[in-house]
Amino acid sequence: MGSAALVLTYHAIARGPAPLYVDPALFAEHLDRIVASGAVVLTVSELAAALRAGTLPTQATAITFDDGFLSSCENAAPLLAERGLRATIFCVSGHIGGTSDWASQPGSAPRLSLADARALASLAAAGWEIGSHGVSHEPLTRLDPERRQNELEDSRRTLEDLLGAPVKAFAYPYGAVPAGAEEELREAGYDAACTTRVAAVNPDVAPLALPRVDAHYLRRGALLTAVLEGRAPGYLTVRRLAARARRLITTDYASK
Repeated sequence: MGSAALVLTYHAIARGPAPLYVDPALFAEHLDRIVASGAVVLTVSELAAALRAGTLPTQATAITFDDGFLSSCENAAPLLAERGLRATIFCVSGHIGGTSDWASQPGSAPRLSLADARALASLAAAGWEIGSHGVSHEPLTRLDPERRQNELEDSRRTLEDLLGAPVKAFAYPYGAVPAGAEEELREAGYDAACTTRVAAVNPDVAPLALPRVDAHYLRRGALLTAVLEGRAPGYLTVRRLAARARRLITTDYASK
């Protein structure tokens, strides 16, 4: 098997219904399987740097959390620390310390508590990467170029001012990627960006268009191990095609 990486996406680490929630006990099992696989665990920016340098490890993993939920700090961080692991958390800068009540949130989705600046600074001090998920969690495809640039630049600056740490990674809200997005991200100061395209990261992948795999698709531990070891490419293909088909029918966000 050649060099490849798996970027995993989590949201809330707490007891609750799928797909948003992953139980802490299941998350701990996932971490143990990652460690047992021998994969090198990187932040998203480290992964992007390895791609640019042509030094992607034979087997690598990046653990990411979208939205900046408080449960990432309270429940996930201790489990990662016990295993000497770090992660990347993508935060919505206009809602730090608040709740996930952004306008694009579907009415049926729960409104959960988000980490505040102090909790995020603690993660950064522990080696976590803090990334941007926009100012308002608005899908960038619904915004004109000026508003998109404001979402990218303002969110990065706000997070950097709050944390005193560089913010170089971005995650597209709802995986909505507008035309010309990579150039806009470069201009806004980002080095890496995550999509929701379901696939492994191979050496030819663009650092500003990294695919990810939602942990909901890998709840069975044996399946996670198979994907980590590159033994289930067909499964990821099926999931990617199914996700693409679903998005042709409906969106993950509320209509205006």
